[in-house]
Amino acid sequence: MVKNIIIALIIISISGCNSSQTNKKTSVTFVDTTKTVASDSLYSNKQEDAINDKQREINEQEIEISIKNESDYSEKFIEGLKKLREEKITLSDSLLILNDKDTIHFPGTPKIGRRITLTGKKDNLAIAVTIKRLNYTTIDYKIEMIEFGKSSHIQNGKADIASSFYFGDESDESDKTGVSYFVTEFSDLRENDCYTYIRVGYEEETSPYLLGKIIKNCNGKLLDIDLDNFSTLIEK
Repeated sequence: MVKNIIIALIIISISGCNSSQTNKKTSVTFVDTTKTVASDSLYSNKQEDAINDKQREINEQEIEISIKNESDYSEKFIEGLKKLREEKITLSDSLLILNDKDTIHFPGTPKIGRRITLTGKKDNLAIAVTIKRLNYTTIDYKIEMIEFGKSSHIQNGKADIASSFYFGDESDESDKTGVSYFVTEFSDLRENDCYTYIRVGYEEETSPYLLGKIIKNCNGKLLDIDLDNFSTLIEK
């Protein structure tokens, strides 16, 4: 009887050892596999990043930009040209020439060197925008916003037309006549997602004066301005 019990205990002990060794082997195999997958994934990501960096470098090298007079255009505008999908870009006076084939005229409104002021009023808020065209791409501007009896906001800066301005014409509608007119848009984008867009053009059929709209945030205590919540600005 005692002998049978001893034999049974020996069998149980051997089985337990075998089971423990099997569990240890399974655990080690699982950990090793995880490390291998993570390593392969990291290597793959690095390869992809390297390929993307190389492709961006190739794209920048392929763009040939020729400029007759750099002072006719802002640095910001020229940098933007490098991101366009063109092989060759030529800037010559008021012309932008693509790949020696397509010729685009820079917008002529407002005229270079001319200083103008546009004003508008809605409810208790009055806005005056003074601009001067510096060259083919850039204006110098001052925006004055006054809400009578409450607050005011003044901002000065420079704004540029988009490097891709030739992709399509922009247009606004006059609040007074309901007639649409083509506009030139200048933008000034700043830190903290602050933006200013100044849009100017002529409604030639009914008015000899320059018209304008602004889209602007970061106005202190004053509301953000968009195309719909403030009236058309008119040249004084």
